Order: sequence, then structure tokens, then C-alpha cells
Amino acid sequence: MTDIAFAFGTKSETLASLKPVLQQAKVLPMQFFSVECWLQQPEVYLAQIAGLEAKKLVVRSSAQQEDGDLDSMAGAFQSRLNVPADDPVALSEAIDAVIASFACAPDPHNQVLVQPMLTDIQMSGVVMTHDIQRGAPYYHINYDDESGLTDTITGGCGVEKSVMIYRGSHLEAIRSPRLRALMLACRELEVLCGGVPLDIEFAIDHLGQVYILQVRRISLYRQWHPVTERRVARQLEHVKTFLERQLGPKAGLYGKRSVLGDMPDWNPAEIIGANPRPLAASLYRLLITDSTWREARAAMGYQHPKHQPLMLLVGQHPFIDVRASFNSFLPAGVSAEAASLLVDSWIDRLADNPQWHDKVEFEIVPTCFDFDFDQQFALRYPGLLSENQLACYRAALLNLTKNLICGEGLGSLTHSLMVIRLREQAQLLDSRDAVASLEAVRNLLLECREQGTLHFSIIARHAFVAESMLRSACRLNVLDVDRLASWKTSITTVSGKLTDDFQAVCDGEVPAEVFLSRFGHLRPGTYDITSLRYDERSDLFIESALKQASNAGSAFGWQPQELAGMNALLAREAWGIEAHDFFDYAASAIAGREYAKLVFTRDLSDALACLTLWGADNGLSRDDLSFLEIERLLALLTCPMLDDLDRQLLNEVNHSKSRCEDASLIKLSHLLLEPSELFVAPIHRALANFIGQQCVEAPLLVLSANARASQSLSGKLVCIENADPGYDWIFTRGIAGLITKFGGANSHMAIRCAEFGIPAAIGCGEQLYGRLQTGTKGVLNCRDKSVTLL
Repeated sequence: MTDIAFAFGTKSETLASLKPVLQQAKVLPMQFFSVECWLQQPEVYLAQIAGLEAKKLVVRSSAQQEDGDLDSMAGAFQSRLNVPADDPVALSEAIDAVIASFACAPDPHNQVLVQPMLTDIQMSGVVMTHDIQRGAPYYHINYDDESGLTDTITGGCGVEKSVMIYRGSHLEAIRSPRLRALMLACRELEVLCGGVPLDIEFAIDHLGQVYILQVRRISLYRQWHPVTERRVARQLEHVKTFLERQLGPKAGLYGKRSVLGDMPDWNPAEIIGANPRPLAASLYRLLITDSTWREARAAMGYQHPKHQPLMLLVGQHPFIDVRASFNSFLPAGVSAEAASLLVDSWIDRLADNPQWHDKVEFEIVPTCFDFDFDQQFALRYPGLLSENQLACYRAALLNLTKNLICGEGLGSLTHSLMVIRLREQAQLLDSRDAVASLEAVRNLLLECREQGTLHFSIIARHAFVAESMLRSACRLNVLDVDRLASWKTSITTVSGKLTDDFQAVCDGEVPAEVFLSRFGHLRPGTYDITSLRYDERSDLFIESALKQASNAGSAFGWQPQELAGMNALLAREAWGIEAHDFFDYAASAIAGREYAKLVFTRDLSDALACLTLWGADNGLSRDDLSFLEIERLLALLTCPMLDDLDRQLLNEVNHSKSRCEDASLIKLSHLLLEPSELFVAPIHRALANFIGQQCVEAPLLVLSANARASQSLSGKLVCIENADPGYDWIFTRGIAGLITKFGGANSHMAIRCAEFGIPAAIGCGEQLYGRLQTGTKGVLNCRDKSVTLL
């Protein structure tokens, strides 16, 4: 820190103070003047602006309240870009438009800033020198390096990428030359500005020159805990040691190294959230990722990585051990040498293509023998295996796939579907009334694992096999992608039944009790005890009438040429089945996956209902229970506590809350390739930026750009495409939360939501936004970083 505090002023005054002293960056030439002076002598300032000697100009606001210490008013006023410098009429109109936008905060001393329009841009964006919500010690950089524009990040539109750089990182750890140059500029600004947390707008031209477009204090910094930086530094050292041990060679697993990801294979970030509470994470481990995942695959003929867990918790963030996952996709019997070569190459391909971290079964690992296996393997892994190794691997994968589609017994689709049906019958015969009993919780969870998730895992893997083979038929032009999509919509699934039955209840055709008898156990967060079940909600059918019915069961017939093409593919390797048999298998797998999930989640949901009652009897709320691991609670059955139960467990709850709070300060990439990525973490662009820690459930309302401002938004989850300042009026309408299709952590709407304390998911991506447009009600869970349709 400097000895003398830096004197922040308006946007213009701050840039003018920094311009002569910056060495690692530049401030563009500038002219600025007050509203009062412009109104008195516009011709004087037009003449001064002419001295900027630019073809195009940017006219920006520089209001007295815009960059204050307590309230930034970010994006509240207008800017005009690409104003022709040789057109005084256009320039005057642009200045007048900016002045007119001051109407919400009138002051004759408000200023207008005029600068040359920067061109030849290779990268632009925003840097927050600390995490905006809690002050975690990371530079959070949102940038656009594709459009060549300077306002896409602050406007929340266009291509956006993000990277988190730990403040204690050495510059050598930053591989990108332009990010190193940006970090040098940021650190210089921090010194010049007295160490105050900063919000910095920047641009970098194709020569690598950094330009500073705006510098302001982060207005929320006074709310941050003073020891946050020391906590994170201590935690990162422990995490680094763990990763060094975990990512290196490991007994019992093929592959020289591993990577960790939160979306490969059993994608925990989607299922339990990026920051799940201990109960949800421990349930996921118990039911899926400790042993069920590998036992299911071993039963199907895959390699069994014995004793290996699939999910690891790194600072309470769940990650899949990708090496363990890839080992489980090897067909049993492949030689150790070939297995090592395959796993290493798969991991290398993922490391080179991190955008496929949630598509490993389709882009990285051949988990079955599909119709174009030979072409795809030669394209992706040329020369990897010797002729003999490839022949053995090919034969093993082909034999495994044939057994899956045509075989019977343990590991077959028909066997697991039979077990699931028997389990559902037992569920419907049993009394499902929740009881306040840990024995009931234990028994339900055991049934869930042995009769539910094990067979769900097998059925889900069959669905992946079917999907892989169907995609390969499309790549070979035997099937058309649109026709395949139509066929899938004709499959009758339990999800389609739920939609139809829900519509029938809303239309008054079916009593609510009938719907709830089959679907009442469902809850938006399957593993989250704080999430209410359908049958616990009094408002489930209020204002929830669906706009369209399911297409499930609609008529569809394959054309003769499609069947002939599929029969030809099946004849190549003597599968012993015809096209109709294969399509029946695929349909059963796809529908069976949804059905098995419905069945196993009933046992899980009922276990959580029993646990809720037991907690209430012992002075523990749902929220309290969510901070305790399931193993800790079930241990009370065999190791009773010699103290008041609520007193001891609530003490443990408080410790757990503290640990979770500390862990949330650590910022991790979605794919950890090496320990150094703890300190420089690229963030996948498709993941939304969540603001706040709240969880809200409310009706969804999608607003278009020309939406009426008079409509009621009170209590609604508002969805907009861009995080644009033009939507600021929504903050006057009492919205429950905000979801945007585009935008980043540093966009206008992210900052505004942080200031107002409004929960938000900024930049959720096209796929999720498309689903939201068809929904009527949703859950925005910023704590677990998830958005769910009800």
C-alpha cells in the first residue's frame, strides 16, 4: 500500500489522475467536462474534443455518484460508441443523450467523458481484484477475445470466457502472455490506488498493449471478513498437497496421471451441486460413487477398479476422479499394457479438449463398440495400439457390447428392469408413512442402494450404449438426426406420464391425490433434505397449468430404407439381431432409465422424510441435518451418544457450517489437470455465475426486449437473454431472482444483483435457458449452484 491514500474521483477524474503515472498500461487521450459547462459553452468543448485527433469517439457518463465508495451505480447511465469525430451534430446528440440519462441522479457537476474509440482489439473485459461477494483473494477476469469489441462483458452479451487467478500466484504460473501483461497492470493499479479492491475495465490491442478504460472501488468490500485472505492461503496449501498425491501414479489404477472434473461420468455438479452440503454429498457417495458405480459396470463386463471411490471432495467441491472413471470403461480382460496406453491417451485427449468434460462418453472414451468404432478410433488415436493390441481391444469391446444388447442375467437390461419393477411393487405394498426412526432411514437407504441405484446404474449405462450406437448410425448417414429425435419423442417414459398427469390435475380431470401417490416423493433436489417433496407442498398446482402436453406415445414408424440400413450395419459384425430388435432395446433402455430413477428416488426421498421427523424429535431442523454426514447419523444406531443428542449434534452442525463457509472461498476450475490450476483456474463458459447464497423457488417469467414494464414481476424468477442495463427497471418490481442466458460474474446485472442482494444465475447458457422458456416454475439455488425446473 502507498503511504498516501489515492484520491478517487469521478470516472474521468480517476483516469486523469492515473494517466501520467501508469507504466504497465495506458489511458487513452481524453476530454471531460461538466453538464453545467457543456450547457453554457458547447462550442468550446467541441473544439477541445477535435484535438483528440480520432476518427471515431466514445462518449461516456462520468457522474458524481457513479463510482462512489458505498454505491457504484454501475451501468445506470448511457454510453455512445463509434460516434464520428468529424460530425459535430452527431457528437452533440451523443453528449446530450448521455446527459439525459443523468435524469435519475441529476447534478450539474455530473461529467461527460470523451475518448478516441479503441480499435484493433484482441481482448477486452473486466477484472475484479477480489471475489465480489466475499472478498476471496482471486483476480476474477471476464474477457472476450473473439468479437474485437470493448463492451461485450459489461453489457453481458457476446462471447465470454473467465479465469480466476489466485492473488498469491507468481506471474510465471500464468501461461498466457496477455494475462501476464494484464496482471502486471492490475498490480500496479492496486499499488497506486492504495490497495483498495478494484473493478477494472480493460482492453488489449494486437500489439499486447494494455489500456485501462475505467477503475473504481468495489463498493461491497467493507462487508468482507478481514481474515479471508489468510484462510484461503492456508487451505490452498493443504489442497495442493492432496492433489499432488491424488493426480500422480496410483496403485490399482491404469494411467500415469489423473485429472479431476465436476461433470464427467456421474456429473456431481449437476446432481448435487458444485458446493453441496455434507448430507447430500455423503448420500451421493453412499448410494452411487463409493462402490455402486464400479460394481454395476463390473457386472456388465467392464474392468473393475476395486476399492476405488469415484468422487472426491476438494474443499467441499465434488470432483470425479477421471482416471478411475476411465479405468471402469475398459472391457474386462484387456492387457495391462494396452489398458495403460488407452487410459493415458483418453486423459490426454480430455486435457487437450476441456470443453468435452461433460461429454467424455461420446468424445473421449469408446464405452461400447458402435457402428463406426474403427473410423473413430483411427481418427482419434492413430497408431496408439499395436496391430495385435488393437485387435484384442476391438474384440473385447465388441463382445461386451453384444452381451449387453443380446445377453441375459446379471448386467443385462432385462434383469435390472425386473429388479426395479419388483422393488416398485414392494414399495406400493408397504406403508410409506414416514416414521421418526434411524432404523427406517438405514433400511430404506440399503434398499435404495441394493435394489435401486445399483440397477439404475446398469440401466443408465445401457442407455448410454444405445445412444452411442444411434449417434454412430447418424454419423454414417443411416439415420437422420431429426428423424431420430422424432423417434425419441414417441417413447413413452415415466417423465412423460408425470407431465400428462400433472396437466390432468391442473385441468381438474384427475384428483391431486392420484398424482401424488406416484410422484409425491419427488423433490427438486433429489439428495437435498431442505428441498420439499411434491406431497409436502400446498402450492404445487397453483398457477402451474402447463401450456403443452407431452408427445410421449405419439405414432412413429421407421421407413423401409432406415430399417434396411440398420440391418446392414448389424449384419457387419454378426450381431444376431435385426433393426426392430435393436430399436426395442434402445427404447427400453431410454425409458427404463427414467423409470428406475423414479423408483430408487422414492426410497431415498422416504429416507429423508424419516430423517426429517427424527431430527424434529431431537431438536434438529432440516437445515441442521443438511450439515451432518449420513454416516455420522447412522453410527448412532451402533454407537450411542453419551450426552444430550441435540447439544452434541448442534455443536457438530456449527463446526460443519464453518468448514463449508471456509471451503466456499476456494475457487476451482471445473477440470483440474494439475495442482498449479489451483492458482490459475479457467472457468468453463457454459456454467452460470451465481450471485448470493440464497435458494428461491418461484414462478418463471421470461422477458423479451420489448416486454411491458407495467406487468407484475413481484415474487417471480425473471429470465432475460442478456445481462443488459436496459432491464434495470426490473429491480423496482420486487423480483425473487434473476436468470440470464448470457453474461458473466462482472457484467452489469451481476453487479446490480450483488448490490441489491438479489439471487441470480448470470450466463446460464443456451441449453438451460431453452428449458427455462418452456417451464412455469423453477428453483434458483445459488448455494448449490443449480437451476431446476419444477
